[in-house]
Amino acid sequence: MSIRNLVACVLLAVVAVALPAPAAAQESSRERVQFALDLTDRRIEQAEALAMGSDDARVRAELDRAVSLQADAKRAFQGSQLAFANRLTLEARGHADRAIAILKGPDPDGVLAQLERTRDLLERARDRVEECEHTRARALMRTALDMQARADDAARDGRYLAALQLSIGARERARRALRMCNVEENLRDGAERALRRSDQVIQRAHETLDDGAPPAALDALGRAREFQDRATREFLAERWEVCLRLTQTARMFAHRAMRLAAVRP
Repeated sequence: MSIRNLVACVLLAVVAVALPAPAAAQESSRERVQFALDLTDRRIEQAEALAMGSDDARVRAELDRAVSLQADAKRAFQGSQLAFANRLTLEARGHADRAIAILKGPDPDGVLAQLERTRDLLERARDRVEECEHTRARALMRTALDMQARADDAARDGRYLAALQLSIGARERARRALRMCNVEENLRDGAERALRRSDQVIQRAHETLDDGAPPAALDALGRAREFQDRATREFLAERWEVCLRLTQTARMFAHRAMRLAAVRP
């Protein structure tokens, strides 16, 4: 073999070995950004639960900005703009952190609404993950169910912050399990289920309140209906995530109405 041919063979071998590296690096970068997005989702959900029922304009402004930036980050991620997505999600997380810092503690009714949101997701995800042959995904799903059970226990004991943290952790693991099984969370289905569940809670609140109910309870029920109407409009406009946030707020106010009327939800 001539020197020229030998050099050509060596160069081809080097190129063949080197080519997969960028693809591997790209995949690693996607995983890191996906982790960052998941962490921001969790932080925003914590802030939303804490902010339910709060009239602080600063909190709402920070939270609205966080949600908007996170939506932009996810679009950038889908478009493979990984560095841009990472920068946006970090900025979104900062706004969520500032909202949390303004607030002092979780609202019990907001926590109960978040627990129901997680239960809705687990109910939808369980069968899909069980049909999946991914062992790790099934293990994550079992962990999620266990964490949610502990969250429910904590809420019954009045440990609302612990309940919130456990429930959001359960939700995050369920979503990871779905991704491992290559199953995307159906936001439309989730929004539709959440609307139905909120309708049931609002109806229960309506049936348990009478004309002698405290004004604060009647006001809370009115706000529940208002938020549910807005959620329904967002559903019809196919803005699923906005619909989910609004209907969860509606459910929180319905729980509050029953609590203020001394009716156990």
